[in-house]
Amino acid sequence: MPCFLTECEPQTELTRFGAALFGLYGYHFVVDSFLIHPFVQFTLRKGWLTEDKVDKMRESLYKNAAVGAFHVMGYYVGWHESWFLNKEEYFKDWPYSAPEGLRWYYMIYLAFWIQSIDFMLNLTNNHYSVKRKDNAEMLVHHFATISLMMFSYSVDLTRMGISVLMIHDVNDLLLETAKVFVYLGWENLANVFFGMFALMWFVVRWGFYSYNILHSAYAYAYSDIVVHILEAGSYRDIDANVWYWVWIVWFGFLCLLLVLHIYWGLLIVKMVVKVLGDGNVE
Repeated sequence: MPCFLTECEPQTELTRFGAALFGLYGYHFVVDSFLIHPFVQFTLRKGWLTEDKVDKMRESLYKNAAVGAFHVMGYYVGWHESWFLNKEEYFKDWPYSAPEGLRWYYMIYLAFWIQSIDFMLNLTNNHYSVKRKDNAEMLVHHFATISLMMFSYSVDLTRMGISVLMIHDVNDLLLETAKVFVYLGWENLANVFFGMFALMWFVVRWGFYSYNILHSAYAYAYSDIVVHILEAGSYRDIDANVWYWVWIVWFGFLCLLLVLHIYWGLLIVKMVVKVLGDGNVE
């Protein structure tokens, strides 16, 4: 995934991505073999988990182990930066050169989304053979995310990119934790975490995403980047009108994510109604 606007070597970036992908599969092997598998076997012996839920349990535990690590890394990379979660500064001084830590964060997370597609399609791992009704929507989400990450990396939009990824982490961690407690049959804890997940979905993915990400992409990306390119007539020997449509398409992809958030939010509402009626999460 070579940079387009900043000074960087394509071979260096491809090597970085290869190392990230190899390292992530290694991380999965270690975590799954030495932590997740023993824990799952322990819960089976205790009678907390049944055989039909083993694959689902392993999948949820790994997602938490991966996303949790990425979330901590995101704070490490961005915490002391003025642009971190700041919609007014995502595009200041564009184009900028992303620091090494942010480049590695991006590559590792990109590797995770590629690995997620691999596991969804059971290409290299048969332990996560979990079929869902929304598999098609999930694949659309994954490919949209990968496309946005590759684009934002290549044209120096990584400050916003890390924020998008981290606000998504919150719900992913809560949901997978709720699933773990469902599989163990611990209904009260499952209900608590599902309630937190549902609440944060609307706060973060409907509210904060629209306020922080979409508004910044529409208003500040336009004023800090597009306006200057239009005034100059071109940038990097590419006509300004091309850049304008690049911005339109990029913003469209961000809106597509919001549409998916709304779709899944409606499913969550149905689930909440069911939980209130039945008294537990299934």
